[in-house]
Amino acid sequence: MGLRELILAAIALLAVYVGYQLYRVSRAPRASASVPDVPPAEAPADAPADAPEHVDAVVAESDDDEEPGPLYSVGPPVPAPAGAETAPDAFQHELEVRQLRRELEQQGSALAELRRELDEIRAQLHVHKEQADAGVVTHGASPEYNEALVFARRGLDAETIAERCGITVAEAELVQSLARSQTGEPGKEA
Repeated sequence: MGLRELILAAIALLAVYVGYQLYRVSRAPRASASVPDVPPAEAPADAPADAPEHVDAVVAESDDDEEPGPLYSVGPPVPAPAGAETAPDAFQHELEVRQLRRELEQQGSALAELRRELDEIRAQLHVHKEQADAGVVTHGASPEYNEALVFARRGLDAETIAERCGITVAEAELVQSLARSQTGEPGKEA
């Protein structure tokens, strides 16, 4: 079966569907005309007491996009008792209040979680700030020269740094140069 046959089959199926829809539309007005109007006095004896007295058939015009309307409409509306109208409103309001309470509880728990995370971040920030103030955390320096960098920031000379840290004087001078470049001080002129 080729592509041409599939397209022809789809067109034929679509034509059958359109024909069926046209048939339904043409039959609908005759169906409403064929329903006899029964006067209220001739209602069957086994009909429920709360059933409407007069029912008219209504044709539901529908598009493919919309849901069909009611197939039957009730004649004159039966008045509801005085308290019946407020009951659905009260029920609806109670449902809304419960839903709002649930949403409030969810937002409260989410807020508590955010506060906990914020406290953790603040604690981490405090630790990092203390480390930065102590001079332990250095960017761009080798971990083995951290202590030498701290001494250089304190202003010790290269010989003292070399002696305390066990490095050469040349290395101590490089560490001093690095400390000055990080603090923004101009370099020594020879």
